[in-house]
Amino acid sequence: MIDLEEKWHFQIEEPILQIEIGDVNNNGQNEIIAASKSGRLLILSLTGKVLADKKITEKSSIWKVEVEDIDNDNKNETILAGLDGLLRVFKCNTSYELEIFWKHQFGASISGFLLFDINNDKLNEIIAYSIDKSLRVLNPLDGSLIWGQLFEDGIGDAIVWQDPSEPTLKEVIATGNDGTVRIFKGINGALSWFKRFTDKIRCVSLFISNTNEFIVCGGDDKMLHFIEKRSHDEIKTVQCQEYVWKCSQFESMNNYNLLVSTYSFDFFDSLINIDDLELNSKMMCFNQDLVIIWEITNVNVETVSHIIFKGHKFFIIGTTRGKTLLIEDTTGKILAEIKKESCVNDAKFDLDTKTLITCHDDGSLFAYFLGEN
Repeated sequence: MIDLEEKWHFQIEEPILQIEIGDVNNNGQNEIIAASKSGRLLILSLTGKVLADKKITEKSSIWKVEVEDIDNDNKNETILAGLDGLLRVFKCNTSYELEIFWKHQFGASISGFLLFDINNDKLNEIIAYSIDKSLRVLNPLDGSLIWGQLFEDGIGDAIVWQDPSEPTLKEVIATGNDGTVRIFKGINGALSWFKRFTDKIRCVSLFISNTNEFIVCGGDDKMLHFIEKRSHDEIKTVQCQEYVWKCSQFESMNNYNLLVSTYSFDFFDSLINIDDLELNSKMMCFNQDLVIIWEITNVNVETVSHIIFKGHKFFIIGTTRGKTLLIEDTTGKILAEIKKESCVNDAKFDLDTKTLITCHDDGSLFAYFLGEN
């Protein structure tokens, strides 16, 4: 078992939607970056001291934060995307003053972004997608458009595929609210394949199973679809009771497993306290034979990450009910559990200090020390 000891607690008056851990100002130490519903960006030390509190947007949520060196100058930049559709990249000095590096405007909220050298120029491009129906590949040096593509409706998820036998061949696989899965050539954005389903597709992942590779996707049709990558044939579907919400492969032992979660919106309309509500949503883990080897029922997953700590491989799961769960990846055994009053929007782990950080809908941040008992 793993022991979680609360180290400190921090509170603001609005939801904290996302957190990141990284060296923001390149001083050799990691900080916590917390993004709020109204567009505040908080920078805290790993001991809970507030180092900076910046107003980035005007009453517009920040969905995603990353800290990466995108221009190969050996210094990290901070990338922000959110509801106002403006992708911002900042540089930060030792006094935690943010200076805009560049920005790129989308027509509506940005759903997410990836960093990957998609066109083999030895720079990690920003692959961003939005509910304005556009997928855009941006130059990390100035934010200019390298190529873009349009869907019929907003775009909810995207991944990058790289040919294992010819690594310069890369593709972007993206899913849309129009029910489509589309594959674009990384070098120029040309559409190479698409498939249309009956309803919104919310998530997509690659899954290497035995000697085969699959595109796995699902959404509001409440079906999990396994599509053979080479032939594009759909070889398996799994019927779910709720919306397919997240899916991702993870390395386990000498191969891969697939983690899938479904999501229930029943608590929005229910007069019953969410802790007393029986949800049909669950987590499922598939093995190489596309068989479910474990599942956890009656759970809405808000955030998930896979980490290795002292020889343990496990998931950190944050739930709508305010639970943070540490789950052994191959067995589904719960190694630790903490319950708070508010939904867990994000959770991140700093390996150097063995610190787990969670953020919540009630504006709280919690820090826990991970140890063995």
